Parts: sequence; C-alpha cells; structure tokens
Amino acid sequence: MLSRLLILSRKDEHVHLNFHPTALTILEITILIFVFIFKSILTGLMILIAGTGHRPKITTVMPKLSVSMPFKLTEKDVNLYIKATSSTRESLDADEASKALFLSAVTEPCMLLLVAKRGCPIQPLGAVNVRNSFKLFRPELCKISDLQSAEGAMVVATLGSEARIVKRGVEFDLVVELGVKVLDGDATEMKTVFRQVFTMLQFARIPKNVKLSEVPQKSEFEFKLDSAESQPKGLVQLAWKGPKDWARVCKDYNPIHISSIAAELYGLPGKIAHGNHMAALALAKVERKSLKPDGGLTLDVRFKRPVTVPARMDVRVEYEQLEGSEERVTHFALATGEKVYVQGEYREL
Repeated sequence: MLSRLLILSRKDEHVHLNFHPTALTILEITILIFVFIFKSILTGLMILIAGTGHRPKITTVMPKLSVSMPFKLTEKDVNLYIKATSSTRESLDADEASKALFLSAVTEPCMLLLVAKRGCPIQPLGAVNVRNSFKLFRPELCKISDLQSAEGAMVVATLGSEARIVKRGVEFDLVVELGVKVLDGDATEMKTVFRQVFTMLQFARIPKNVKLSEVPQKSEFEFKLDSAESQPKGLVQLAWKGPKDWARVCKDYNPIHISSIAAELYGLPGKIAHGNHMAALALAKVERKSLKPDGGLTLDVRFKRPVTVPARMDVRVEYEQLEGSEERVTHFALATGEKVYVQGEYREL
C-alpha cells in the first residue's frame, strides 16, 4: 500500500493517484508527516550550511505542480463530518454553504499530497492557513447521493503560479477543484462544481531591502462588537478532542492541531483548531435564505487569530446591502470579548 505514495517522489510536474482522497490510511498519513518533517529539517540544514548571513533567495515564481485523484463520497465521509460538526445529513444536503465546507474537507487530502510532492516549496509544519476562498458553482450537481454514486469524478490540486512576499513571510495559494461528469446530449463532459483556494503563510524573516508584494485585498467588513446590531446570534463550543474529529474527515493531522506541546514549539499558545472546522461550526448557527434556482455560492473566510481548544466563542452576524444592487452579503464572525478570531462572508455567485 505504501507504493501508492512513491509516485510523489517523481520529478513530473503532474502525477495522478489511483485512490480517493479520504482513502488515505493512518500509516500513509504518518509517512506524510515524516516527509513534512524531513523537508523542514533539510531546509534548516541548507540555511545552516550556507551560513546565517546567507539565507536562500526568496522567489515568487512557483513551479508548475499538480496532483489529481478520482473522487467518490463514502458513507463514512458523511458520518465523520456529521460527528465533527454535530449536523445532520438533511441539513448538510440542504445547506449550500455547509456543503462547500464539507467538500473542502473531503478533498483536502489531495492538497496535502501536493504539498508532499517532490519540488513543492511549501514547508507545512509551522506554516498557517490564513484565509480560504470557496466557490460552489453547481449546487444541483453536489447532492450527497449523487456524489456517492458518481463515476469519473475527479479532484485536482494545483500550486498557485506566484507566491507573495508579505511582512511576516511568504504566502502560497493551493487550488483544489472538484469536477464531475455531466451528460450533454450524447456526450459527457467534465464540469467544475467546486473550487477552494487555500492561502498558506510560511513565516520567514524578510530582509528590509526586499520589496513586499502588492496583495489585492477585498474591503474587509469591520464588526462593531459593542453595537446592538452585532449581538451574539449563537454559541460555538469545541471540545478538546474536536480537532481530532475534524482531522478524521480532512486527514490533516498537523501536530499543531493534535498536540499542545507541538503547537507551543511552533510559538502558538496551545493546540489549535482547524480554521475550516471553526467556519463550519459558525455557519451552522447562521440563518440564511436559500439560493436562487441553479445559483452558486461564494464564501470567503479569514483566520485572524489562532483558536486554542477547548474553545467557547460567540457567533456574530451582520448583513450588508450592496449599493445599487438587490444582493445582500452575509458577514459572520467568531469572537470572544472584543477580539474576532474567524471572520467570513458569503453571497450568491
């Protein structure tokens, strides 16, 4: 079974794995973690050999790398997600925003395999997920029962073509797309039904003479936590074992989510929750209207502060009516006191 991962050691720009993302075994996940540790140690040794005054050149041009896998949901995937989020199968199938986070979780292993691939510059241990962007293009093609019986569905994870140099280090984008085959007349064609962009921050000391990248930022909605309009709309609680429940779904067993000791070694205040897990728990408390027929959904989430577990946080919701449009944007946040930890917004495509 370990031979399934050997293909990741090839120099090829693209590799295809012949198993479903959530079919990763515990042994394979353990091997991936050791690969991540080895990559981190190797990078550190290269810096040490070159001398502390000769750090590797920071570049924004990324190699063309991608990994693809067949995709089919299993009943186990659904049950693990329901357990991690305390949701129901009916609510998961009816709620497009929750489904976007569910699809993100069950396709995430493809992204982890891309990070482990030979030539990928990302050092995942110690890096943090700072924001994610989701697009659900065809909700009507993403019913749980259809994805459980889908034939020819495919997940592709691709490394973004450019990285961004920011004050705290380097940001990388990892794009994960889910495609399903759709009958069009007498022929079938692959349709992208879901896309997620993971943005990872790899901490690094950026020399003063290095020009920072111009990162286009959306106007970030500011929650006024002390206003009457932003009163708590619900409560999210995550138990000590919560990160392990989520890891069983997405296969992300990064030690910072599993061990307090490991998290503190990386300078974090303690064992931290997965960002998408917190977003999923928050969205379950947010009331929203159904999408228009055949309408899609876009969801953006920012992780402003690490959430240590166990956690108990308020859910805040505010609505923004876009000027000159009937479109309404729903903003949500997880906060304690005056601090926002997770913030997101969603709207129709």
